Amino acid sequence: MNNEQVAAVRCYKRAEVARILNIEETWLKRWVTARCIPHQRSGNPDGVQQRGVWFTWADILAIGAMLPELMTPRQAKRAAAADAHSAAPDAPEPLTSDVLDRWASIGLR
Repeated sequence: MNNEQVAAVRCYKRAEVARILNIEETWLKRWVTARCIPHQRSGNPDGVQQRGVWFTWADILAIGAMLPELMTPRQAKRAAAADAHSAAPDAPEPLTSDVLDRWASIGLR
């Protein structure tokens, strides 16, 4: 198995997804609560309480494609400012449309 195959089956926590997408973790939390982004939940979907939210690689790719529609103008401005002030030199690169297109062309959805 190569790194791309492992990434496709791995479960990602909210903090990891926020770092990959270069967005605030609280944004993801709000979107999950509103159920407007793809995500996975543990427990009975019909139950009163569900705990444990995680994301698959396919969820991350879908959220990345949905970001322009999900973000408010204020969030978009803040995300753009964060891009201009890259955090750490060893931080993962945020997903760009070129990367999403390349992944889609090799079948990672």
